Amino acid sequence: MKHLKIQTRPIENLLGRIRTLRQKGTNDIRITAREADQLADSLTQVMTRLVTIQEEIIEALKTAREAQTINVEMDGGTFDSKK
Repeated sequence: MKHLKIQTRPIENLLGRIRTLRQKGTNDIRITAREADQLADSLTQVMTRLVTIQEEIIEALKTAREAQTINVEMDGGTFDSKK
């Protein structure tokens, strides 16, 4: 399954602002409503992709496990004793 590129710029911007906040020793940060919307959209995309990839991995593991299963059938046969 091909995935489209996720727009992570709003997350990266917030992380950069948080780094600056820590360096300056500031206690709070403000973002505009537009930035909040962009951040929410970006986080939603990341979370959706994460769940999708997680489901793909689970299915791949199930398939791999099934491929490793070997079924052996025995018909009982006959046992001849040699005397």
